[in-house]
Amino acid sequence: MTEQTFKVGEIVTHEEMGPVVIRSEPFAWIYGRESRYVVEVSEGSRAGKHVAVISSRLSAATFERGATVLVDGERCTVKAGPFVDKFAPARPWYVVENADGSHETSAASFLTLASVDEPITVGDRVRVLEAKHAEEEHGKLGRVIRTDGTWTPIGGGLHPYRVELDDGGTIEVRRVERVADEPASTFTHDGVTYDLTASYRDRDNDMWSFTGSTNVHGRPLVSMFADRSGGRSLGSVVEAYGPLTKVTD
Repeated sequence: MTEQTFKVGEIVTHEEMGPVVIRSEPFAWIYGRESRYVVEVSEGSRAGKHVAVISSRLSAATFERGATVLVDGERCTVKAGPFVDKFAPARPWYVVENADGSHETSAASFLTLASVDEPITVGDRVRVLEAKHAEEEHGKLGRVIRTDGTWTPIGGGLHPYRVELDDGGTIEVRRVERVADEPASTFTHDGVTYDLTASYRDRDNDMWSFTGSTNVHGRPLVSMFADRSGGRSLGSVVEAYGPLTKVTD
């Protein structure tokens, strides 16, 4: 793979330190074959300091005009930029257009490219990624029943989606991801999908099987006993004895 190169004075992004300014030509390092650069850090406790970094941890920090980006989780369009303030040369900024047609400025470090996936529509099967005041539902699966919601909790951003969860209940959601239809014989807990027809071993090597029943909240029950009596909720077992590993032999 061809090693990327940068020019002195170029503003780039370091994968951990954010925007930095290239302050040297590339140079060889005695302990590795990959070139390094001296860069000036622009943010955090190391702002203004010069450090040496390997080239593979740097990438171009520019966004094309017309690109769809995310600002605080909201989709926007880049309309102009990048612009550089002479007093903060390592912090380029852009003008972006919001969904309502208004415009604002944003530092490059706060922009990320948005996915080009088809928009979520009513009826889509999704996984909940972010829902203010319903964080315990993150990772769960459900079906979208509304996409034009207006609820905007303080500090939470617009929650346009209403999702009917597989295990019961309806919540307002800020971010989701589309998933393929999964068979009814699965259940997702804390982002992990479990096969309700399989057995699982806990960290102590004890075996657990699903009983086929649920608790009053719709969560599946698991048991250590052959007759599957004395069921406990999957969540409580994962918390006390997890992680659970599917038995495949």
